[in-house]
Amino acid sequence: MLMKKKILFVIFIATTGLLSGHHYPKDFFRSPVDFKMTLSGNFGELRKNHFHSGIDIKTGGVIGKKIYAVADGHISRIKVSPNGFGKAIYIRHNNGYTSVYGHLNRFNENIAKWVKSQQYERESFGVDLYPTADQFVFEQGEIIAFSGNSGGSDGPHLHFEIRETKTEKPINPLLFAFEIEDQIRPKITRLKIYPLNEQALINGKNNALEFKTEGGGLAYRLKQKETINVSGEIGFGLISYDLLNDTYNKNGIYSIELFIDSNLIYSHKLDKFSFSETKYINSLIDYAHYIDHKQRYQRSLLDEGNRLSTIQTTLNNGKVLFNDSLKHSLIYEIKDAYGNTSRLMCELQSDATVKTDTIEKNIGENYFKFDEENYFENEDVKLKFRTKTFYQSLNFEFSKTNAEKGMYSDVCKIHKPQVPVHRPFQLEIKTKNISYNLISKALIVNIDNGKPNPIGGVIKDGFIKAFSRQLGTFTVMLDTLAPEIIALNIHQGKKINGYKKISFKVTDDLSGIKSYRGTLNGEWILMEFDPKNDRLTYFIDERMKSGKNTISLEVLDDRDNSSTFNADVFY
Repeated sequence: MLMKKKILFVIFIATTGLLSGHHYPKDFFRSPVDFKMTLSGNFGELRKNHFHSGIDIKTGGVIGKKIYAVADGHISRIKVSPNGFGKAIYIRHNNGYTSVYGHLNRFNENIAKWVKSQQYERESFGVDLYPTADQFVFEQGEIIAFSGNSGGSDGPHLHFEIRETKTEKPINPLLFAFEIEDQIRPKITRLKIYPLNEQALINGKNNALEFKTEGGGLAYRLKQKETINVSGEIGFGLISYDLLNDTYNKNGIYSIELFIDSNLIYSHKLDKFSFSETKYINSLIDYAHYIDHKQRYQRSLLDEGNRLSTIQTTLNNGKVLFNDSLKHSLIYEIKDAYGNTSRLMCELQSDATVKTDTIEKNIGENYFKFDEENYFENEDVKLKFRTKTFYQSLNFEFSKTNAEKGMYSDVCKIHKPQVPVHRPFQLEIKTKNISYNLISKALIVNIDNGKPNPIGGVIKDGFIKAFSRQLGTFTVMLDTLAPEIIALNIHQGKKINGYKKISFKVTDDLSGIKSYRGTLNGEWILMEFDPKNDRLTYFIDERMKSGKNTISLEVLDDRDNSSTFNADVFY
């Protein structure tokens, strides 16, 4: 009896300490799994080019765990994709919310049979299906699928979301009082201080400085004991993460508040967001630091082109002017969704001897305003940036160098890879020395990371045009090599009695796999594509007849180089 009381108390803490001011139902949804929920990722976590839109529930490193409907409802959407959520189910409930289950291994029998029929009808592994409201109706607790590792998953788990049905906005699932234990405070590991113009100084220099922290809980402090001197317009950022009970994973934080002398300068809270704004993460973080060091500082600054709704308060867009001779207190208060709180405190010495008059922005010849269309053109390159491509106005830079071996244009450096873009921009590069019969094999590549990253493109009038989602260094290369097909468990004449699947490894050296088509005895067959493992798999079914069968596979890359495989197998 004593143990039961202790467990109930833990659950009470976990379900009543929720911070959102909005009322979300606390007893409507059950767990999507039948085991204790522990998380490897939480809502709003900082990911590459997006905020995490749900929670990642651990499945013990295995696939095949039963997944349950969290409430009564009907399936409104089923999506199968080699990327993203992989195999996913969307259930619409009568309280205005939709639950989402991603990275599934397989659907329950009835759903799987219908999905497979639709894939054969469309002759496509990837499908986006919208069943009628009465087609797949479930009661709370019924099995809908089994957990997996499909799509863009890095390991077996269940990606789970709750969305507003009307707006499709994902909402923090932890606000619905699922029984997840969390009595651990967030961790604060680093503070970064930024000079925001050429006159601003930190310890006498016009450079951003990083500071490690020590302590914990409500008493984090900087390891550096010396006074930090600041003058002029200054900004701040930090690295922080959250921990939950029974898991070692470093998860995202729920809310941040920055105070200077008890004045709230900035606040950010992750209750919900829209998918249309998720890429604003690249304005929220110190993007240049992330590109250079693979660490994400979350800045307490609001760029002029940032429309992120989760930023709730900014005073002067988070910019703080230090122009007196006083000491000022800085407090960062970090919380998770259950109210566990950590606090970083330090003092800053303002220096009034430094001139801090407002200075005019240095406007160069190619000054790009963030809220206008911008163009750049010379004999070698044509660039078009739509309005609000950038988060801040900037002095655009361009330079070029001569082509190296294997390149068919000048090497064009388009501004800096450390500057993010919110929208793809149009890029045209003049080609050089490409023979007529190889024009169709040309593509633009980004070469910032040493290995060519394909962008693609179409040739017209001596230029190749494409759209890029990143700035940096680009050139033109040729892809003349066909994809490689390796049969992993069959060969000509192979007896496959007892086999459950036939698998291939498919790879391409440059432009990437564009399409594939598998046939069995001349008829299209469903082959599941797992690009993260370069795998194509046919799960043997009633289409495999007794005796000799001919299996064929054709794979095309993005420049239409093709490879084929053919073999007779005996079943």
